[in-house]
Amino acid sequence: MNPNDDRHWFGIFYFNRDDPRIAVPKRYGWGRTLNYGRPMAWVWTVGAPAAVGLIAHLSKH
Repeated sequence: MNPNDDRHWFGIFYFNRDDPRIAVPKRYGWGRTLNYGRPMAWVWTVGAPAAVGLIAHLSKH
């Protein structure tokens, strides 16, 4: 499995169901990006901002 295979990259997004990693190195530059072929990546994408929003909402009351 080659994470640099063009079939799995859609701009800055990586989608490969066969790759078990949730976070993969970015193609260019430094850092990591999520593998949206894994369900946990979607949980992080939706869950992290939702948790921050919930905490912000609850802290106002």
